[in-house]
Amino acid sequence: MLATAGGVVFAGSAEGDFLALDARTGKQLWHFNAGAEVTSSPMSYAVNGRQYVAISTAGVVYSFALPQ
Repeated sequence: MLATAGGVVFAGSAEGDFLALDARTGKQLWHFNAGAEVTSSPMSYAVNGRQYVAISTAGVVYSFALPQ
């Protein structure tokens, strides 16, 4: 799991979903089906002031830009 200062928690699931959850309520905000169990920890990074979150599963790295 990865918690952000913006109140979003990112987590992977055994069903292959990569989830964004509201840190306060636990409500699902977004999901992406990666097609394989997500067992690695998400990571966050910034490029030119834009924040991204990435996850690796089944030999593939997925990276998503967060809304500004």
